[in-house]
Amino acid sequence: MEQPVTEKSNILSQSIDIASSKEIISILYACDQEIFNGWDGGKGVNNETVVEKMHKVANKISQTIENPKGAVVISGCGTSGRIAFLTARTFNKYLKMKGKNPCFHYIIAGSDRALFTSIELAEDDPFIGAKTLKEVTEDKTEVVYIGVTCGFSAPFVAGQLDFCLSHTSKFTPVLMGFNYPHQARNIQIEKWYKTFLTVVKELEKAEKLDEAFILNPIVGPEPITGSSRMKSGTTTRILLEILSITAIHQFPKSSIPTCISMYESVCGSVYKHTESLAGLMQLAGDSLTAKGHVYYLGHSGLGLMAMIDASECPPTYGASFLDIRGFVTGGFLHLNNNDGDLSHLGWQYKISIQDFESDVIPTLTSQDFVVLLGEEVLKEISPSVFDAPCKKAYVSFYWEELPPAELKNVDLNLMVNISVPELESMVLAPARDVSKQVLEEVACKWVVNSLSTGAHILKGKVCQNMMIDVKVSNNKLFHRAVGIVQKYSHLTTEESQQCLLKSIYGTDCLTDDHTSASVVSHIGAAANKDLIVPVAILVASLHCTVEGAKDLIKKQPIIRKLLLVEG
Repeated sequence: MEQPVTEKSNILSQSIDIASSKEIISILYACDQEIFNGWDGGKGVNNETVVEKMHKVANKISQTIENPKGAVVISGCGTSGRIAFLTARTFNKYLKMKGKNPCFHYIIAGSDRALFTSIELAEDDPFIGAKTLKEVTEDKTEVVYIGVTCGFSAPFVAGQLDFCLSHTSKFTPVLMGFNYPHQARNIQIEKWYKTFLTVVKELEKAEKLDEAFILNPIVGPEPITGSSRMKSGTTTRILLEILSITAIHQFPKSSIPTCISMYESVCGSVYKHTESLAGLMQLAGDSLTAKGHVYYLGHSGLGLMAMIDASECPPTYGASFLDIRGFVTGGFLHLNNNDGDLSHLGWQYKISIQDFESDVIPTLTSQDFVVLLGEEVLKEISPSVFDAPCKKAYVSFYWEELPPAELKNVDLNLMVNISVPELESMVLAPARDVSKQVLEEVACKWVVNSLSTGAHILKGKVCQNMMIDVKVSNNKLFHRAVGIVQKYSHLTTEESQQCLLKSIYGTDCLTDDHTSASVVSHIGAAANKDLIVPVAILVASLHCTVEGAKDLIKKQPIIRKLLLVEG
């Protein structure tokens, strides 16, 4: 079976695990350039066909915005749902400012708790997806629905798309992702009679009638294989923001390439700071390796981007929820999220700067690392942050050259000077303020993604360019885990799955109950267990016992070294 683009290994990053900090930054930049240039002959966001589809979707959104009973619903799971939230938040505020109806809505699988912690099992239910969409749009007469699933795989989104296709008089469904349509997952969804590929084929028929759209620039494999929070997440932001800006201002199609160039300019502006980015990465990696912590503090959208980056590390790298945390000025007060203040649910939802000052500052040690994001956050934080014994860095985003800020006891300053000549064009002038906001936020995303990615590479969480310590927390990640085991062991899919099950159930002898159980049962058994995939890789590759694999990892956590030495 052909491997989807989003699950492939990127040839540019196959030695990222043994690269220096500066080399890691260069590799990440090369991979991110594929967003604009395309990959292996595929269509990047600059492609004429992609631009044409974007213009058609923007026209639909523009029409819907003018309808008092219209709605633009953006939905996704994990990273995609979090970016849906950010987009709806930004453009509802912008529409209000322009005296228009704030008609953007977001849906995230697992509800608002999933904005801050991983609840990825929620993405496996197409019925809940459809039910949620129906509830959100009950009183609407015209809906543009944008379902984001980077790999064309999430059943939650498939259920919503299927619902839209049954009600095309009201819904215009848009599927956004980064694979070719024929690469959509063709595994039957549990308790449903369809696969994602079935839904895509129905969408393709509707697209010929201009009743649906598939927006899928081919931006290439992730720098860390399968980590859609990175390049795919960034591309999702770019597409959603350009669609929204174009629709609200009713810009012509010719403005879309100009908007794309803005993001490409920002990408270059960020990555030209190689030395400083590498310094941030090294400080963060040193902290995690020493069992310290990384804390992001940011204002508004910058804080939210950082908080989202932190929330994605546990499912991606098998990291502790305490390893990297994000805090935002005002906490829930200014979030405008669907479910309101969730801080009563536990420490994972303590997200305000005040929570950081009361709960974290007293615990800081020299092994910890605090990253201050944006000039505004300096007005909100207590001076006690600067007196704490931890390492500190300050990252700001400026639109012209400015001298570095004078900050007390800060180990590193990163001043990202953003140069975007396209902003001054006559076409984009009406959207200058909102464009500056979203460009600063995407710049912040590139910074924190590189920091957390590099830190986990330096800690040994990556083998070649594969994240191997993934949490087996949903259907997609179960099958991804099987693929990872197969990649390093060269066993069959069935044999690789058996090794994964041995690791999940902690046994060298699987019973009939183990092998006949559903994927959902395997996921439940994997909950709260560490190192499932690394152990499975060693069991499969070295033919050792489960306990023997665990002992090897205690002595040497970097799996690539164990495979070379023991193999």
